[in-house]
Amino acid sequence: MRSEDLNPISPESVLDQEQPYKDRKRTNWERFLDRFKPRSAAMRTTVLVSIVVFFSLWMSLWFFWRTLYYPEIKQHARYLGVEIELLSYQEVKISYRENSVNLNNWLNERLGIAIVSDPELYPNVREKFVAELFTDRLEQALADELNLDDSKVTVYFQFKPTPSLWVQTPHLGDKWLKEPLPTYANYSPELLIGWFFGVPLLTIVIVLTLVRQLNRPLKRLQLAANSYSKYGKAPYLEINHGPLEIRQVNQSFNHMISTLQQIEQDRRLMMAGISHDLRTPLTRIRLSAEMMPDDEFLKEGLIYDVDDMDAILDQFISYMRDGSDEPLHETDINAILQEVVVQFKPLDVRFEAQALPIIQARTMSLKRVIGNLVNNAKRYGAEPIDLSAHIEEQQLVIRVADHGEGIPESQVQALMQPFVRGEAARTIQGSGLGLAIVKRIVDIHEGHIDIRNHQDGGLEVNIYLPIQ
Repeated sequence: MRSEDLNPISPESVLDQEQPYKDRKRTNWERFLDRFKPRSAAMRTTVLVSIVVFFSLWMSLWFFWRTLYYPEIKQHARYLGVEIELLSYQEVKISYRENSVNLNNWLNERLGIAIVSDPELYPNVREKFVAELFTDRLEQALADELNLDDSKVTVYFQFKPTPSLWVQTPHLGDKWLKEPLPTYANYSPELLIGWFFGVPLLTIVIVLTLVRQLNRPLKRLQLAANSYSKYGKAPYLEINHGPLEIRQVNQSFNHMISTLQQIEQDRRLMMAGISHDLRTPLTRIRLSAEMMPDDEFLKEGLIYDVDDMDAILDQFISYMRDGSDEPLHETDINAILQEVVVQFKPLDVRFEAQALPIIQARTMSLKRVIGNLVNNAKRYGAEPIDLSAHIEEQQLVIRVADHGEGIPESQVQALMQPFVRGEAARTIQGSGLGLAIVKRIVDIHEGHIDIRNHQDGGLEVNIYLPIQ
C-alpha cells in the first residue's frame, strides 16, 4: 500500500459544488408594483374577472344604446315634431266622406296626446340623472326636427302617477304637450340596479368561492413543504378527491416525500452501522495500545487518536439525531444555561439570569446547542466566556461570546456547513460538525443564528428563537 493512498479525503471534495438556493432580492420596480397588485391568487383572479364582467356590462349598455335606444329616440323625436306642428294649427279637421273630426280631439282619443294649458297641471321640472340620459338626447333630436335651438326645447319625463312625457316648445307658447307612455309602467329602476350591480357582485362571490377551492390544495401543499423543510417530516396529501391536476401534483409530492424519507432512513442506517462497526476495532486498538509495554509516547499518542476518533463518531451520531423526534416541552432557558455553567466547571463562564418567559422547545436539543457553542468557545477561543439570554422584538436571544481572536468575516457563513472548519481550527482535532448541528437544531425551532466578531475581541454567536 502506498502512503498517498492513506491521505484523507476532504469532505468538500465530495460535496456538490453548486451554490445553495437563495431567495432572489426583489427589484425596486417589483416592490413598486407590489403596492398596487393584489398579492393572493384569489384576489388577482377576482380583480381580473371583475374587470371582464364590468367591461362586458359596459359594452352591452353601449351596444343597446347605439343600436336600439338612440335610434328609437331619434324616431320618437320625429313623431313628436310632426305632432307638435299639427297641434300648433288651430281648428284643423279631418274629413272623410261625410265624417269629420277635430284633429286635436282625434289625437287625444287615439294617442292620448293633449295640450295642457292649466298651470296647476304643469309638471314640477327637476333634475333626474337616469331619465336625463334619454330626455337630453330627445331634446336635441326634437330641436333638430323643428329647426330650433336646444335651449328652446324642454322635455321632461314624469313617472308618477302614470308615465308621461312632457314637451314645451315655442310652437306651443306657454302650454305643455303631454304624451302618455303606458308601456313604461313596467319600467323598474330596481331591476336595472339589480342587473348592473347584482351580476358583478354574484360573479365576484362565485369566483372567490371557486378560487378558494382551487387554492386550498395549494395551501396544503405549501404547509406540507414548509413542514418538511423545517422538521424533516410532512403529511401525505389527498390523492382521491379534487381536480385531476391537483391530485396529480399531490401524488408527485407524496412520491417525493416518500423518496426523501427513504434516503434519510438509509443515511441514518448507514451512519449507525458505520459507527457501530468502527467502535469494535477501535476498542481493540485501544486495549492493545494500553497493553504496549514500551514507548510511552507512542502509546499515549495512539490512545489519544482512538479517543478522538470515538469523539468524532459521537458527533456523527449527534448530527444524524438532530432532535426532530423530541417532543416540545415547557422550557426554562435560565435553567438550561445554569446547567451548562455547572457542566463546564471549572471553565470561566459568566452568566447572569434575567427574567425570561417559559417557551415551548425541545429542551435536550437546546441544551446540546448551548453546550456545543460553549465547547467551541473553549477550544477555539479564550476565557472568559459570556453566556446570557434576553428578549428582543418578540424573540428570545441566547448569546455565547468568547474573548479569543475571532475569525475572518469571509469564513462566517461557511462555518454553518457540515465538515467545514475555520483556518484556526484545522490544527485542532475535530470533525467540523459542531456548528452544523447547532444550525440544524435551531432551524427545527424556526429560529436563526447570527455569528460575528464582537468589539471586545472574540467570536459572538446569537441564537434567535420565536417566543410563540
